[in-house]
Amino acid sequence: MDSAGRDSGNRRAIDEIIRTELGTDAAERFLPLVRPSVGFSARTDSFESDSLIGGLPRTDESFEWPHYRGQPMVLLAQVDCRRAAHLLGKDWTLPGSGHLLFFHDDDFAAEFSFDLGDDGCRVLHVAAGSGGPREGDGPALPALPLEACALPSVPTLADTEADRAVGGDVMALINLAEALSTLLPAPRHRLLGWCDSWDTPRPTGHRPLLQLEAEAGTAWGEVVNVSFWIRDEDLRAGDLRNVRRSYEVA
Repeated sequence: MDSAGRDSGNRRAIDEIIRTELGTDAAERFLPLVRPSVGFSARTDSFESDSLIGGLPRTDESFEWPHYRGQPMVLLAQVDCRRAAHLLGKDWTLPGSGHLLFFHDDDFAAEFSFDLGDDGCRVLHVAAGSGGPREGDGPALPALPLEACALPSVPTLADTEADRAVGGDVMALINLAEALSTLLPAPRHRLLGWCDSWDTPRPTGHRPLLQLEAEAGTAWGEVVNVSFWIRDEDLRAGDLRNVRRSYEVA
C-alpha cells in the first residue's frame, strides 16, 4: 500500500475512535479540529534528509544572514518544503520547494511580546536550486537529520477548542488521548498540527508552525523546547513576517 493509502486508512481509524469515545454530538464538533501535520524523529545514523536540526543552510550569494542587535542569529532548524508538500498535499500552503529556515537570537535574550512582535526569531524561505552549504555566516549547531512522516494531530486538555467541543468533559479528553495513543504517537518534533506541550505559552490567534525538543548535542542551554507560531491567515497566504516564538526553560 502506498503512503496515501496508509494515511487515509489511518485517518478513518482515528475518526472511528473519536466517534466511539465522544459520542455523535461531541464527535461532530471535535472531528473538524483534527489537523494534518508532519512528525519528525531525529536520526543519529547515516540517514540522509534535507530537513535538519542545525546544520548549514543551502543558500546562494544573495542570501543575507539575519541578525539580532548586530549579532548573527542561530539557525535552529531547516525544513524541506518539497517533502512537506508531498506528505501534506493540499494542506501545505507554504512553498512547495526550497527550504524554510528557522532562526533565533543566540542567547534567547530577546524581549518579546506575543502582541507586539518578536524580533528574536526569523523564519525565511530559500528557493530550490540554491547553492551549497555556506560557512562563516552565523553560529552553526551540529546537523541532526530528521525523518518525516504524515501524522494527524488532535488538540489536548490545554486547548480551549477541545474543551468546548466536549462541553468541558475532562475525562472524555483523557480517555480519548489514551485510545488514540497507538495511532497518534507524540513526535519529538512537529510541523503544523497542535501544540504538544501543555506548558508552552500560546500566542493568542496563532497556531504552531514548528515545534522542536532539545536533542543531545543540539541543546540550547536551559531551554528544553522551542516553537514557532503563525496566524491562520498568514499560513494561508504564505506570509512568514509575523511569526512568533515561544519556548520552555527547564
